[in-house]
Amino acid sequence: MAPSLDREGYWGRPTSTLDWCEENYVVSSYIAEFWNTVSNLIMILPPIYGAVQTFRDGLEFRYICSFLGLSAVGVGSWCFHMTLLYEMQLLDELPMIYSTCVFVYCL
Repeated sequence: MAPSLDREGYWGRPTSTLDWCEENYVVSSYIAEFWNTVSNLIMILPPIYGAVQTFRDGLEFRYICSFLGLSAVGVGSWCFHMTLLYEMQLLDELPMIYSTCVFVYCL
């Protein structure tokens, strides 16, 4: 769905090159795409738990980095969908690339 022209949220007009199908600033004036933002909790909390468990189990540091990289993807995606700013879009996309490098290293 196209961005609503009559609704401007806390973060101002979207500057990102992508705008997903969810209407902007419908649920909250602080979160552009509410459900896309909230659904990123599944990409933040379980990887943090995995990193803590990996540390407790004494596994190699590369596995901790994998979990933290996955969590960084979630945080970046949270920030992007919350603001729809170009800078946050980069914070969403770049951790995906860097985390993939960590995952390939682990393999």
